[in-house]
Amino acid sequence: MLCSGLMIHLAAQRIEVQTPRLVSEAGTEVFYPKFTPDGKTILLTSVNYTGLKSLNLESKQVRELTAEPGAGWNVLVSQDSKTLFYQSIDFSNDPSGIATFRTLNVETHRVAPLASFESLEVQKPNELAIRPRATAQTPTVVYVNEDLKIVVERNGRKNVIAPNGPDADYIWATLSPDGTKISYYSMLTGEVFICDLSGRILSNLGAMDAPVWLTNDWIVGMNEVNNGRVVTASNIVAITVDGRVKQDLTPAGGNLIAMFPAVSPDGRTIAFNTLDGKLYVMEISVK
Repeated sequence: MLCSGLMIHLAAQRIEVQTPRLVSEAGTEVFYPKFTPDGKTILLTSVNYTGLKSLNLESKQVRELTAEPGAGWNVLVSQDSKTLFYQSIDFSNDPSGIATFRTLNVETHRVAPLASFESLEVQKPNELAIRPRATAQTPTVVYVNEDLKIVVERNGRKNVIAPNGPDADYIWATLSPDGTKISYYSMLTGEVFICDLSGRILSNLGAMDAPVWLTNDWIVGMNEVNNGRVVTASNIVAITVDGRVKQDLTPAGGNLIAMFPAVSPDGRTIAFNTLDGKLYVMEISVK
């Protein structure tokens, strides 16, 4: 349902999709792809977020950046794509793990402790994750805090919003490309919603996992089917932000169990991993 006040332009009503192609150069079992801001590299990790790899889309070369546990969880990338901010978790003295934080220069391969935060585009980390920080280049930042609530940071202020109420927990909260809307997954209802920056719900997109923005008008996610123990099927889908138009981007019910989509900065490529850790990319065009 399109709620009153949601003003969007939906001249684009369909997406042309080329056949997904396997990126065999990525090696064995890679998961959770993430494009760097320059669109030249896809970051990859293992199923339990141990280690971090980079796939150069021009040269097709894969490079292992680090083998540290936890490095693939919520890794951040500087706007110029030259610096990574990641965590390393030490389980030797604490079963729950102790996180330390590092920077990695992708040109020099130099790794350094993340000790000073005054000039970095990140916030001081807590025990769970490094957080992005609003800057002149990125004036509004949205993330989920350790209490599983949505935080909107802008104009030097942090505002915790709870669109589905204070008793709901939230994951997968991301800001639209134009910085005006937030997509998120409510663990209370098991659905994806669109809200404004104050937390006012604009639309309910229904059941979908791992939502990411394709354009200001389209969300991409995955439709996962499981039997309570294992995933039996999953396909990549796109849906308009008013929920009126939905399109399968990979075949529903097919042999390809497609999961965790990532969208390139130019919106022309979607990467995803399969259940068995293979990386695919597909070129798309919004019409």
